[in-house]
Amino acid sequence: MKQKNKIYYIILILTTLIGMWVLPTLVKKITYKPDSYPFVYYSCMLNDLCFIEYSNKKTPMQDTKGNIYTTSQFDSLMPMLNFRQLMSDGRLPDSIKGIAIEPRIIRSKMVNYKYSPNETATPQIGLYILFEAMPKRVGIEMPDDVFRIKDKIEFINTGTNSVNKEKSKLFQAAMDKEGYTFPTQWASGNLNPRKPYDEGYFCLDAKGELYHLKMVNERPYLKNTHISDSIDIAHFAMLEVADKRFYGFLYSKTGEMYIIENEGGGYKTVKLDIDPINLQQDQIILMGNIFDWTVSVITPESKKCYGLDAASLKRIAEHDIDRTPGKWDKVSKWIFPAYITIESKSSDYLLPAFHFTAFTALLINFLLALGIGLFVQNTTRKRLFNFTFVLITGIAGFVALLILPGLRKKY
Repeated sequence: MKQKNKIYYIILILTTLIGMWVLPTLVKKITYKPDSYPFVYYSCMLNDLCFIEYSNKKTPMQDTKGNIYTTSQFDSLMPMLNFRQLMSDGRLPDSIKGIAIEPRIIRSKMVNYKYSPNETATPQIGLYILFEAMPKRVGIEMPDDVFRIKDKIEFINTGTNSVNKEKSKLFQAAMDKEGYTFPTQWASGNLNPRKPYDEGYFCLDAKGELYHLKMVNERPYLKNTHISDSIDIAHFAMLEVADKRFYGFLYSKTGEMYIIENEGGGYKTVKLDIDPINLQQDQIILMGNIFDWTVSVITPESKKCYGLDAASLKRIAEHDIDRTPGKWDKVSKWIFPAYITIESKSSDYLLPAFHFTAFTALLINFLLALGIGLFVQNTTRKRLFNFTFVLITGIAGFVALLILPGLRKKY
């Protein structure tokens, strides 16, 4: 009998845990809608952040002061965003703020970048493609090998699946000479062969030193940036911009965001004047032009919008948009004080996790526990167990007791 009791309680706990995952998942599918925020862009004409709703054909734009603008006004007040439309209409100005405006210049200064937590939460595969930084022909050609750089650098021919010993030895010698310390923590580059040029990879070695690695005329180029002398580096995202002003975006472990500028062959960091971000939770959408950058940071609680001067990256405007709670938020805090998820927004991998919503759901737990304790006939000891179990586990435990046989029996 004791063995039977143990099996029953084990099955009860497992059924409850499954219920804490399945029941909230079903309710969430019915009630959940993704957070919706307006599109925000800084206007160099109004010197203000503006909200844009493209579905509104008559008055698509509004500034932070509440002024509403027509479609024609929207095009003129957002010349960097709508320059193609202005060109088509013959309304593109010759100059703005004393700077000559040409489509070629506008395109060369455009910056578009997105960050999502799965960039840092998803493990790297450990195989990378190193393009030729100075190709003999126009465009970037796909090499016939890949490389790995964990405990040493090795190039592997993709056709024969064999190590290119000569090339591997050449690059390993260059890394040893420069003082690179293995094992490598991570390597970050842009694998897209359609980019305008290649800047290779930025690699963080075992000592936390950030190195720049690329291949020039089939020979290794490796240089210590010495950025880690002043910044505790967490993550880097490569972005080969058209004007070659900077290499990409650097994040510190305290959440500051920088660009690494190309300064005469050296490496200079410039901090973006925004509040520190949480790399594990926050998303970033950045859109830049010749005059200003618009940075939107989406957190679990709000969307923080910043206008930055393009040259100095200093803050010139900011605005916060609070998140509006959805049906799932309202329902979950009443019926699920705790639940389990298997998937995570911050990773492409399965990450089981417990979530706690609000103590208000304990009221429902208490009512269910009271009902099962008072109205289901059983021994006093079993009633007390059922009451306590449902009070702690809520609807999931209540359903588990109903599903399993023996609710009214003595165990």
